[in-house]
Amino acid sequence: MTEAATEVIRFGFREGGLVRIQAKCFLENTGSEGVMKKCGMTYEGTLRQAMYAKGKQHDLKLYAIIKNDDCK
Repeated sequence: MTEAATEVIRFGFREGGLVRIQAKCFLENTGSEGVMKKCGMTYEGTLRQAMYAKGKQHDLKLYAIIKNDDCK
């Protein structure tokens, strides 16, 4: 999964002209968090009660990467 995510990031920066890419995951989703870290994304904070799902509000972790941080 990490290889695919890295390629999506590269494509976004090189072909899509993006300057910033961000991703979010539920606090307990350590698998997704690990992929974001391996892709070079930086933890920027927790978005408190940012998503309503399954009858309640959930906190989300926010990760981002900017073009200057691009995965080689």
